[in-house]
Amino acid sequence: MSVNFDTFPTFMASSSAFTPGATPQDVFAITGNATTNVYVLKMGISTNQTTAGSNVWNIAKRSAANTGGTHAAPTAVPFNSNMAAASATLLQYTANPTAGTLIGNMWSGFVNAPAPATAGIGGYTGTEIDFLANDTYGGPVALLTAAEVLSWNFGGAALPTGLSVLAWVMWAESPKV
Repeated sequence: MSVNFDTFPTFMASSSAFTPGATPQDVFAITGNATTNVYVLKMGISTNQTTAGSNVWNIAKRSAANTGGTHAAPTAVPFNSNMAAASATLLQYTANPTAGTLIGNMWSGFVNAPAPATAGIGGYTGTEIDFLANDTYGGPVALLTAAEVLSWNFGGAALPTGLSVLAWVMWAESPKV
């Protein structure tokens, strides 16, 4: 089935600035649901920390949902206010969840983390992953069940002193057929 993203509800959600738990795994996640197909179009992350550095981040896909952890739920904002409310679940974690079954990492890379005093406006630098960039990814990431998760993941590495994270996701939802 071909999906026309111009006709399906499209949303964005952004975290507030937060510090993940110690040796974090998933820190910002979008989870599918039972009523719609969720298509992740783009994800982004910005960080800063006490001493400037660069950290390895992953976009992890899971076949089983995360459980537990201390989290907040960012607000899903529709591109068109006439669209139905989002069905996907969004969570930013300040204490690690029990991670669901990992399928694998869809992206891994270094993300710069400037020191707040030396960084540009806002003290953050960022990375955006556009899954619609056909020459790189070929299409959106589908979350077709309430068990599937796509998340920014820190790989269990030691948390740098003063690490602060801002993360966001853009997605569309289509009815199950």
